[in-house]
Amino acid sequence: MTGTANPTTLRRRPARLFVAALPALFLALQLAACGDSNSLPAVAVADPAAPGPYPVGVSRVILFDAARGRTLQTEVWYPADESARGLPPAPAQSYLPPELAFLADNATIQLVAVRDVPIASGGPFPLVAFSHGSGGIRFQNPFQCEHLASHGYVVAAPDHQGNTYFDASESIPALRIDRPLDIRFVFDEMTRLSQDPSSAFAGWIDLSRPFGVTGHSFGAYTSVEVANQDPRVAASLPMALTGVIGPDYTAATMLLLATEDKTIGEDANQEIRDTYDVLPGPRFLGEFPDGGHYSFSFACYLGLGIGNRDGCGEGKRFADGSTFTFVESTLVWDVVDTYSIALFGRYLKGIREYDAVLATNVAPGIMDWQADLR
Repeated sequence: MTGTANPTTLRRRPARLFVAALPALFLALQLAACGDSNSLPAVAVADPAAPGPYPVGVSRVILFDAARGRTLQTEVWYPADESARGLPPAPAQSYLPPELAFLADNATIQLVAVRDVPIASGGPFPLVAFSHGSGGIRFQNPFQCEHLASHGYVVAAPDHQGNTYFDASESIPALRIDRPLDIRFVFDEMTRLSQDPSSAFAGWIDLSRPFGVTGHSFGAYTSVEVANQDPRVAASLPMALTGVIGPDYTAATMLLLATEDKTIGEDANQEIRDTYDVLPGPRFLGEFPDGGHYSFSFACYLGLGIGNRDGCGEGKRFADGSTFTFVESTLVWDVVDTYSIALFGRYLKGIREYDAVLATNVAPGIMDWQADLR
């Protein structure tokens, strides 16, 4: 990251986190890819824990839903042309309005995306949407969005009008309706723009493949609800909340939760576990015993105190009130990144070799894992 911040390299530490699991597992993936006639020959099997083969670009588009009168400022990460490799990344300040850029001055997160560079020539690419948490912001999970883009995905993340860090003007009941419709509108608009030869996004989206959705907190609810409503969604990755699974739900779903999540509490965490039990399709459940609500976002590294005692620093356990130290968020990011590539690679790109990753607890030291590939 450039600008006035003094960044520390905090992301992607597979050599520490995955030393016991992934090297041998990735070798198995490579061998399986050589001998599995059901795999897609045009799609290479990449190590899901490592950055992908593409540099990463990022661009911004303002989407306006006239039918609902909603403006969605949307960040789009994408696999960039090789000419972008080594260029300075867009600083954290550039994601904020100029008058509020100072809020990122103490951020300590390394970013890699370069703004407005050409897209890679290997497209079109599958589309994944990211939904931020209540009071969050569209770029709260840059580690995940950049990692997906480096592996050949276009990731679109809107600000949900009326429910951001800067705008809390809409009621929660109204947002339960509007948020899923926001993501569906993003899907529609990215489809339209990809089909418009005059658009800057012309030809970006692989419309022969299904879509994916992921999100944190209220964005996790949004992810589940979008998968309920939209048959284009084949995979969903909700973190730190859930929703009701409807009768038409078919998406492969990976639920992630933090045992010591003080924002949603023990009852909501149990609802996540209960959701796993009723999911009809491929299902996965990861639980971080020493995680908090903000372990799944960049909150701990903003220098703003967001996430203190709920994913950042020390907290008190629900069970007995004892003090403990939350798991380092960057280790959680590594898990999110790895499983994002495996989940969307399997169910959007059809790479069957990722079943081996999905069936495995890649971080047994910090996470409990259940998997049912069905």
